Amino acid sequence: MMYKKHNRRAQELFLSYPYVIWTMRRTGGTTLASLLSTLSEHTGIQHEPFNTERIYGHISGAFAQTGDIAQLRADLHASLGKTPLVKHCHELMSPAFNEVLLEVSTALGYRHIILDRHSEADRIISLELAYLTGAWGSDAAQKIYPAIEAGEIVLDPLNIQRAVQHTRQCMTRRQELAKMMDAAGLSPFVVYFEDVYSDPKAGRLLIKRLLAFLEIQINDPVAYDKLVDDALLRRGQKSARILQAVPNAAVAKQELEAMLRTQAPVFRAS
Repeated sequence: MMYKKHNRRAQELFLSYPYVIWTMRRTGGTTLASLLSTLSEHTGIQHEPFNTERIYGHISGAFAQTGDIAQLRADLHASLGKTPLVKHCHELMSPAFNEVLLEVSTALGYRHIILDRHSEADRIISLELAYLTGAWGSDAAQKIYPAIEAGEIVLDPLNIQRAVQHTRQCMTRRQELAKMMDAAGLSPFVVYFEDVYSDPKAGRLLIKRLLAFLEIQINDPVAYDKLVDDALLRRGQKSARILQAVPNAAVAKQELEAMLRTQAPVFRAS
């Protein structure tokens, strides 16, 4: 596919760039996307908008049925024409869908962020925990996790077979995304979950670099500090706290880590 180079004049009404966050489930993407959305002057929309049940789910659904590239391109131009901010879990969509999304968003002036996780085993186990508990966000976790910790809810074992299959799929999806970015001549900002959240001081510096990449200005330093503190210190589900209640959590992690041991990272942190 041909990727048009963005002309900055098309963005003269804005100070910063719109963006697509290319991520996978359980990477802390919702917290980071919410922070960036608050700081950007572009319009925020529902996270993962192309998922089946979300605001633009009809677009991905129609493409899955018809495979019509031209119609998908037109639909994406219409939905992204006003440059809403997008957090996209690319492992949930086909490579063909992702390639057209990359093409259209780039043509519309979007910059690209890849958010991943150094510990793929931890990410996959966190995903399996969400399947197991039904806690897909921090609000649900606050309601469910205390009952698990108190022994009032007894958890089943993790589905290791599904976890292994999904891990393999995600390894392929990363490679596909890297090839698409390279073919388009793009240099995304690559950030890892642990680098943002493990050390608040380092996380702050990384967020500032990311804001510079998007050319987002900090107009109110006091308000900005509060927002970043909230994102780094008080958000997140902290699913590791209930791992001891999962019968086969340690076995699952060992199996995933053994499978991943020979896999080199696909993306280098910016």
